[in-house]
Amino acid sequence: MKFSWRGGLACLLAAAVFLIILIASGVFDPKPVGTRQTTLSATTLTVSQPGQTIRWLDTPLPAGDFSVRGTAVLQSGNPDSGVGLALGSEDQAVVVAVSPSGYVLVQQGDEPLLPWQPWPHVRTDNTPNEIWIDVRGEEMTVRLNRELLWQGTYQLSTRSLGLFGEGFGETAVYAFSTLELFAK
Repeated sequence: MKFSWRGGLACLLAAAVFLIILIASGVFDPKPVGTRQTTLSATTLTVSQPGQTIRWLDTPLPAGDFSVRGTAVLQSGNPDSGVGLALGSEDQAVVVAVSPSGYVLVQQGDEPLLPWQPWPHVRTDNTPNEIWIDVRGEEMTVRLNRELLWQGTYQLSTRSLGLFGEGFGETAVYAFSTLELFAK
């Protein structure tokens, strides 16, 4: 049997095209934990004073494994501020936040696990940034705009969801266009 370079090249090209189609269709993209359980209505968060604030929502987080996704964008005011999601309780919240000036934060209680720092996947062009948090047992995975930002372990003693804001000066108003909860 004689090997044909043209045949081999054609097979390689076909495999490459097939792989590109699979990647483009999202087959290898991460998926939320379970199915969508709740979609919360759009809301705004005003960050009007220096420091951190959390506005706890009435919607409890699921008892088992879950995902929460939310998109936020600066509507007006100071881009030198931050917005994000908080899980847990007032005294031991896990916070994931993004700033329109290109920074991210992951914090547990008062301790920064990932202090405010630049991150290349932050959208700074007044486009919404998506924060996605997966909780499986004590494992937590955080994605920002579908890119892996942080992974670690944390036990949520209280299962509350909140909107986080941090101001460094002037007032900023953020719009949360989507907030979704997924669970098994």
